[in-house]
Order: sequence, then structure tokens, then C-alpha cells
Amino acid sequence: MRSTIRGYVEVGGRPEFRRFWLGMMISRAGDAFTVVALSWVVLSMAGPFQLGVVLMCFGLPRIVSGPIAGRLLDRSRPRALLTADNAARGLLIAAVPVLLWSHHLVVADLYGIAAVSALLSSVTEVAEAALVPRLVNDDQLDAANSLLSANWELAYIVGPAVAGIIVATVGAPYALVFDAASFAVMSAICLSLPSLVRTSPDTPAGTSPARRNWLGLGLLFRFPAVLVLSVCSFGMLFLDGVATVLYPVYSRSFLHAGPAGYGLLVSAAGAGALLGVVAGASLAGRLPPALRIGTVIAAGAPLFGLLRLAPDLAVAVILLALAAFAWGPYFVFERTLAQRLVPDDVRGRLFGVRMAISSLGFPFGSAIGGALIGAVGLRTVILAIACACLALALLPLLAPALRQLADPARGPSRSPVPAP
Repeated sequence: MRSTIRGYVEVGGRPEFRRFWLGMMISRAGDAFTVVALSWVVLSMAGPFQLGVVLMCFGLPRIVSGPIAGRLLDRSRPRALLTADNAARGLLIAAVPVLLWSHHLVVADLYGIAAVSALLSSVTEVAEAALVPRLVNDDQLDAANSLLSANWELAYIVGPAVAGIIVATVGAPYALVFDAASFAVMSAICLSLPSLVRTSPDTPAGTSPARRNWLGLGLLFRFPAVLVLSVCSFGMLFLDGVATVLYPVYSRSFLHAGPAGYGLLVSAAGAGALLGVVAGASLAGRLPPALRIGTVIAAGAPLFGLLRLAPDLAVAVILLALAAFAWGPYFVFERTLAQRLVPDDVRGRLFGVRMAISSLGFPFGSAIGGALIGAVGLRTVILAIACACLALALLPLLAPALRQLADPARGPSRSPVPAP
């Protein structure tokens, strides 16, 4: 644990990464505000169906824009792209309270704003994975990715609660103004970043299949280990989608705890995941790559499966927090390994197409989860999620592409190339 803390201190000592991390934390908090405030706006104007469409518009366009964003990040100056992306999204979000106050807002406007915001957001989402190796040393990637992942967990533990208070006291438009301001701050921080030049040159145009593969779809098959990791991530997000639909039904029908119990379950999952992200490297970071990924996927399954036997809310909260703690480090380990395996000149394209694939996991799992709960019942779905995790854990353990890997972190350290 001491070496893990030392890694956080070393990464935090890099001014470029510290600015990037701070900007992402502000942006994540703003995103959490948007979900709460915009949901309230939609429900006050229309109903649950329209809310579902708006939330879908915030996600699905990334399937198209992710690979394009990756290509742009590989070919252009990331600093300018990040600055423009966050500035444009800030203006889009700021338009919602302006339209509300002028009484010109209709639900169709929100569909368009959500879709365009999602298209633009792919730049920042892909950059979070693709650019970190240019900001820190190779042996600091786990610490850097842990801090960035912690932003997500903190934002969705604290953000919704604060947003709810703002919406209840002064109204949803002011929460959206806060969100727009967070994008403005992120844009200014991005403008202050170094040029983030590539750490390896492009290969000649006539010899590189990567150049002919414009969006990166074929690139994924040139890196079998990364392909296996991408399938695992899709599976984890799919199961998370199923579980997210399960929680409110589980609280109401199984625990008879109502909305308060549902809130406690979600908070417990968030707190457990945050602790897992922070402590994960010290617990499993020294295992070989295949065993590390497989162990983390499998570790939370038995604890989650015990939810079907939980006698009350307190036990369920503890079990879910422990399961989330066990699963917490997964995306840190997975992202770090993928970053080490992919050359810098194609990393944006590869992470762009990975985002397009993973973007399908959560909504697909949510849709399947709703149907499964109605068809086979809560207990069976809980058991199915636990068993599916155990089965998914076998993929990295058995896949030759991962089994043959030595830990890339054991190799020579690579320092980021300083900006000119």
C-alpha cells in the first residue's frame, strides 16, 4: 500500500497530469449535475419515455463519433481538440437554461443538444485513455489511471446529491449553469496543457496497414490481447447495465426498502468501487496480466451472488459494497495494459473504436436486464450475473494472447516526450 501511495504522490507531482486530472474531475462533476438537472427538466416538461430518449441520445452517438475522435487525436493537436470540445459542450448546456428562462425550450431541443454533446464528448473520453501515456512515465500508468477512475466514482457519489439540493432550492437551470461553467474551466485547463506530441513517429504510408484503416476497426484485430480486453470490458459493462436495472427492483420487491434503500445500494456500490480503485494496485497489481484481469473480474461474483440470500438492507449494502470493491480496479488494470500494448501513433484510433464497442454494453445490458427480471425473477438474475462474471473471468485466463504476456510494467521505463 505504501508503494501505491508513493505512486499517487509521484503522479500528482507532474504539473501537466495534475492539470489534466483536475480538469477531468471538474468535468465529471458537471456531467453528474447534468444527469440530475436535465432529468428533472425533462420530467417536468414531458414524461419517462422522453427522459429515456434524452439519456439514450447522450450515449448512442458515441458509437459513431468514438473512432472519428480517435483518428483526430492521432492526426491533430490534442490540446486544440480538447479545448474546442469542452468549449462547444459548455455552450450547448448553457443554451438549456437560456431557453428555459425565455420559455422557448421544447423536448425536441433536448434531443438535439444531447446528441450533439455526445458526438463532441468522444474527444475528451478517448483522450482520457489515449493521452495519459504522454503525460506520465510507464511505471506510473496504474496510479494515473486510478486517479482518473476515482474521478468517476467521486462525481457520482457526491455530484447527484449536491445537484439534487441545488435543483430543490434554486431550480434545475442553475445546476445546468454550473455544468456549463465546469466545461468552461475544463476548456481553459486544456488550453494550458503542453502540445502532447506523439512519443513514436508514424510509419511510412506505404507500409502501415494502420494508415489505410482510417477509423481503427481493423486495428483491433492486429492486437489480439487488446481485442480480448475489449471483449471483457463489453461484458463488464453489459453486466453493469443488467445490475443497474436490478437495483431499484431489488430494493422495492426483495428488500421492501423503497427508494431510500435503492439510494443506499447505489451509494454503497459507488463507495466500494472508489475504495477498490484507490487500493486495487496494491492488492492485485503485481500479478501477471492474465491472472490480474481474470482475478478482478471473478472476485466480486460470489459476493454479488449472495445478494439473493440477504436477509435485510444492511447485509445487502455490505455485500454490494464488497463486490464493488473487488471489481473496482478492473478498468484501471485493463486500460493500463491496453495503453502499454498499443503504439502511440495508433493509440487514439484504437481507443476510439474500443469506446464505440463498449458504448453498446451498458444500454444493451439494461434492455436485456429489464426483460430478464420480468421473465425469470430477481433471484435468478442475481445468480446469472454472478455466474456470467465467473465465466467472463475465464476469457483472459485462457486466451493465449494474454497468457503469453509478461507484465509490460517490468520492461524498460518510458518517459513522456516533452513538448517543444
